[in-house]
Amino acid sequence: MAAPENTQRRPRGRPTVSTREEIEGVAMGLFLADGYEATTIQDIAEACGVSRSSVFRYWGSKAEIVWAVFDVHTKRLGTLLAADDSGDETMTIVRHWVVENMRMSTVDSSLYMERFAVLDSTPELRSEESAHWISWAGAVAAFVAARHGFAESAVVPQSIGGAVQAAFLTVLRQWLEVRDPASGSLMPAIDSALRPLCSLLQHWLDEPDRYR
Repeated sequence: MAAPENTQRRPRGRPTVSTREEIEGVAMGLFLADGYEATTIQDIAEACGVSRSSVFRYWGSKAEIVWAVFDVHTKRLGTLLAADDSGDETMTIVRHWVVENMRMSTVDSSLYMERFAVLDSTPELRSEESAHWISWAGAVAAFVAARHGFAESAVVPQSIGGAVQAAFLTVLRQWLEVRDPASGSLMPAIDSALRPLCSLLQHWLDEPDRYR
């Protein structure tokens, strides 16, 4: 028997958005348009045409939608640093991969800097910001410690991780004030800020016995 004609009809209304990347894109659009605090999980689900449980399938909370990509960025930085076998000076390697990892993140997500703007300007998210940035600095500290035989908790690697993180964060904030994504200025700005800093920190590393 032939199928009833109405089973061949396409559903009306907005197409359902259900993959992680699709839902993430919709959520970021809502955060930017309406504000993070004003946007609920229900708002995101309705905009995607899915249930709340579909959103929670990928993230345990609204904050995770924003932080998840940042945490992937941090994890990849640690992986890139640990895998480097170029033989370059430690801080040259750090500078190179901080810049390249940021380039990869902006390629992976066209909304990466907009996401950072949401993170850095939302009080509800800034309460969690310190722990995430400590993790980022820790990726640099772990690499420096492993390469120079320090304990990871030692003053030198922890100070270097913190200094590089502070410079990196400052450039991101300054760049957001300009808000010119088409200029291609972000990666050169990061490199320019890190170059003299990393040079000074390399001199510190070159006298290891004084700081153990």
